Amino acid sequence: DPCMWACLALMAMEAAELNTAEVAFAAIGEVDRLQFVLHVKDIPTEEGRSAELALYKRRPLEAEAILLQAGLIYRAIKLHIKLFNWERALQLALDQKAHLHTVLWYRRRHLASIGQQETSPLFLQHEAVELPSDKEIREVVEAEKAKEAARPGARPYA
Repeated sequence: DPCMWACLALMAMEAAELNTAEVAFAAIGEVDRLQFVLHVKDIPTEEGRSAELALYKRRPLEAEAILLQAGLIYRAIKLHIKLFNWERALQLALDQKAHLHTVLWYRRRHLASIGQQETSPLFLQHEAVELPSDKEIREVVEAEKAKEAARPGARPYA
């Protein structure tokens, strides 16, 4: 019965029971939600998974707080980049003194992809910042992902 599977999926997501949610979403053909669950299961830290689930529940401030408390600065900044909450991403980078180049790089790539010029006063203040190469930025991002995966207690979802 699809209603039963949908209820099970809802309860599983609320309880962060990702294996159960995976089966339930597959049973009702909710491919997008199934892919999200698989994505969350791939996140190496419990805090990262909790933040993604908070975001799923439309609680971005809670997700940010979880990540910052765990010291996952890059993931907190990237959360806001994915939400196109550019000013908050930049403010976090400035407050944490980390990943300024990464935020500016993503912002400039985004604006170029939509054919727009920078208009945000906050970003215009940093317009003269010389960015590293695309390769160097990607290396920084990969290093952050590797650092998160190597944290004590980081393990795949079981």
